[in-house]
Amino acid sequence: MTRKYRFLFVAYRWGEDLTGGAEIHHRRLVQDLLELGHDVEVWTTTGRGIEPVAHWAVQWHEGYEPGLCEENGIRVRRFPLKRLPRQILALGSKALQRRTEKRIQADTGLQSILEQTKQGLNPGVYLFDGWHHPETTNESVQRWSMQHARILVAGVSGDGVLCIRGSVPHETFMTVGKEKFHLSGDFEISTHVSGNSNIVEVPVFVRTPFRPARDHRTLGILADRILWRTADNVEFECDLWRDHRALGRLAGREWCRYLLDSMDSIENRWSILFDFLRGPRSSTLRKALAKLPEDFDYVIAANLPWSIIPMVAKHCPLPMLAMPLWHIEDDYYYWKDYVDALRRAKLVMANTPYAAEQFYTPMGVHARFVGPGVLPPGGEVSNARNEEREIWKDSLGITEDEAVVLCVCRKSPEKRYDLIVDAIGELRKKGKHVRMVLIGPDGDRRPLPDHVIYPGRVNDEELEAAYRNCDVFVLMSETESFGMVLAEAWMRGKPVIANRACGPAASLIHEGEDGLLASDSEELARLIADLTDNPGRAHTMGKAGREKALREYTQRAATERLLAAIDELPAAR
Repeated sequence: MTRKYRFLFVAYRWGEDLTGGAEIHHRRLVQDLLELGHDVEVWTTTGRGIEPVAHWAVQWHEGYEPGLCEENGIRVRRFPLKRLPRQILALGSKALQRRTEKRIQADTGLQSILEQTKQGLNPGVYLFDGWHHPETTNESVQRWSMQHARILVAGVSGDGVLCIRGSVPHETFMTVGKEKFHLSGDFEISTHVSGNSNIVEVPVFVRTPFRPARDHRTLGILADRILWRTADNVEFECDLWRDHRALGRLAGREWCRYLLDSMDSIENRWSILFDFLRGPRSSTLRKALAKLPEDFDYVIAANLPWSIIPMVAKHCPLPMLAMPLWHIEDDYYYWKDYVDALRRAKLVMANTPYAAEQFYTPMGVHARFVGPGVLPPGGEVSNARNEEREIWKDSLGITEDEAVVLCVCRKSPEKRYDLIVDAIGELRKKGKHVRMVLIGPDGDRRPLPDHVIYPGRVNDEELEAAYRNCDVFVLMSETESFGMVLAEAWMRGKPVIANRACGPAASLIHEGEDGLLASDSEELARLIADLTDNPGRAHTMGKAGREKALREYTQRAATERLLAAIDELPAAR
């Protein structure tokens, strides 16, 4: 019998109106601990809204009253935020951005990783380093360069023509290969470059570096189209949404090892600055943690990349259980301050066995697989009745004979929903009757072809209907801490397909038994066709997935894994 514990749960924000995956995970865990008879109190901030100031920095806005109250049967104590001036956040972000740019451009390890990655890339031209994050204008995307940027040519031998179209705010000189260009205003250049060089240098010399009001960056050119044309006039368009980070993630574990190694070369002050810029800042919460009475056995500190886990590690005298929702393929999390905090934890709750064994343990972190919990649907799960299915399809404009491939994710580049779009497009060209339904908020505003149904955000009832009526569920995201939607699809008895390069999500699948793995749109198209053409196999996989999800991925299973791990720890006092 597990003993009863007293937990203090510390989160960056809390509330029923907050719907992020991490926040839902937090609430489910706390509620389940209370149902099992443990004592839990939540300490959080008065913050509700988060406003980005720059790439690195966010400004928090208060939305709750400070003090102790009871919310849905849970004791919640809120501490006021300390609002930092936007100017300080912007200046700090600019300093961090410049330091990061210099480190990346001087990093030979990055080039080595990409040399491995490009072997598996489709022929074409790709952004390398030296490019700021993408910006959208209506339905197009634009990308600012730094004053030194590079482009990767992969899988194309022989000379070719590199074409760049964009604009410059000031009189600008740019060198590509051996040619120099004098630019002013809108421009379009074409230059012959050897395809054997692989990486094309694009130095940009700006007489007066451009810096818009309230913008932390020093900018070069604003590119809206980059393509490579071979000697045979075959053109490869560059996807401006993707850069060296997206390419690196394709290397899987090697990319994670590279990020950990490169993290060691970053001075600790930059890690502390990043933590400072992300927040939330609450001096009263920090002081309360430092003076915490011995009324609790453990402090559960939740989430990264926010300041809560490092703050608890540095200032709280009680043993810490860390709950980091770390996307291990995302370079946004690789800071010494975070890793040091995790190493101080009594226990780190990993979201997957893969993360616990292949990621945290080699870092010297004491981790156990706990995972988030998924709520099973009520009652017995079976495929939707024909009448219900016809009504649902008709409401979305899907014909009766079309198979449905569902994806639930934020519509943004790192989720790689574009691979599913391309796979469905190829199948339809071959005469396959299949449609894609994509559910989730619009993060990139990219237009979608007619074979994709995109309702955006939906309510719980509409999401349940989509899960019940789909034929196959696909998540091709490159970076996940777990991939809760896979377990949600399994709960409904659906076969799933995930991205082979995403370690945490791929590790959940027993390939061929309860799901499949794909590396690109071509392989994905074959797998989708196999499952939609063989409903018996799809049903068997979905049934196996449901049995596993009910056994391993419910909230109660996650909570019991946590309590079992705590029972094995040395006494808290």
